[in-house]
Amino acid sequence: MLQARQLGHSLHVGIHSDEEILANKGPPVMNLAERVAAADACRWVTQSIPHAPYVTDLGWISHYGCRYVVHGDDITSDAGGEDCYRFVKQANRFKVVKRTPGISTTDLVGRMLLGSREHFIPSLRDVIRGEKTADALAMRERMTSYASDASGLAPGVNVYMCSPSSAAGSASREYSFESFIAGTAPQPGQRIVYVDGGFDLFCSGHISFLLSVVRLEEKRAKASGWSHDYNPYHVVAGIHDDLAINAAKGENYPIMNICERGLCLLQCKVCLIFSGYHVYLIGS
Repeated sequence: MLQARQLGHSLHVGIHSDEEILANKGPPVMNLAERVAAADACRWVTQSIPHAPYVTDLGWISHYGCRYVVHGDDITSDAGGEDCYRFVKQANRFKVVKRTPGISTTDLVGRMLLGSREHFIPSLRDVIRGEKTADALAMRERMTSYASDASGLAPGVNVYMCSPSSAAGSASREYSFESFIAGTAPQPGQRIVYVDGGFDLFCSGHISFLLSVVRLEEKRAKASGWSHDYNPYHVVAGIHDDLAINAAKGENYPIMNICERGLCLLQCKVCLIFSGYHVYLIGS
């Protein structure tokens, strides 16, 4: 969706119904309402459109004023084995973007079934600051692109690394913060709100939580007579690191490593500032 938004001025996301997915592919894991919530929360989505036809037709996209249809470079077929985008391809209204490597739902399922821990990142700071491998460079590039604004082309979200600078168990725990990606600063009068968590397997439940924070802030701002043309809140989201979560939950949690969980939060339009890619048991 990020690559699609970068091709135009707006992005409309068509979402198939549960029935269409079941008939053409198999039972969906998330229901339609949950998938619509996920699309609505994505920073680069202008509008989500539920009940989109599984085989995209010209009348549907023209109705919404869309010039092109964008999809990854994998082939998607309907129940009859035919290309779902054959009609828009014939009309030269189809754009292809590269599938993002290293991000796979199949891999996540494998981690749950096998109970593996190979995906853990003990120190994200060390990986992206110290290593010069292709994986480390790709990780840094992906985080930077996900921190973009609604256009997908300009800086949008601040990202910080943080780590404890005092010993665990001390009366007053202190942390050092290091700017990793520069984004937009809080606006005058905005109230800065901090939330934190693991945000593992980011889903509609996490989105609902973040939206509840926003609604509370909007209610408070309305009562106080907020009159600015920008949001009255500035959300700071802290993410606990892999080892901290594993120490608290055991087994092979978290299922997603800190980079993957960070990408999930970065794409969420609720989090205007993202703080703490390397948080150690905040609040302990």
